[in-house]
Amino acid sequence: MDRIVYSHQANAGITAVRAPVADGVRDILKDCEQEGLVDELRQALGMVPRPDGTVVRAVRDLVYELAGAKNRDLAVDVLIYATGVAEFDVTSLRGYAGRHGLTAEGFRKQVLAMQRRLGLPPRPMQQSDAN
Repeated sequence: MDRIVYSHQANAGITAVRAPVADGVRDILKDCEQEGLVDELRQALGMVPRPDGTVVRAVRDLVYELAGAKNRDLAVDVLIYATGVAEFDVTSLRGYAGRHGLTAEGFRKQVLAMQRRLGLPPRPMQQSDAN
């Protein structure tokens, strides 16, 4: 992408001269380097490297888990229950199971399997919920 710079010439009136935007950006970066502002610029642009890739790894695992599921609605509900987010919903394990035509025990087994695959800590499930 080029930036149009206007210049006045006596005989021709106004003419447009194309100057690449990249040159302007390079000039700004050189100025920032000379002033010692590169780190602040990177921080302002959100380019600061993260100390660990835990967040990236967690998101990647979740995406693979949900993308590879044959029944994504079931996978999302299993994930909700496996992570404990279901505590904020009125739906019980039995309710989630019924929504997908499963027994409560079958849904519980899927929850436990997902917790193992994603390395989630096991959360207490009431046995009365699974019966």
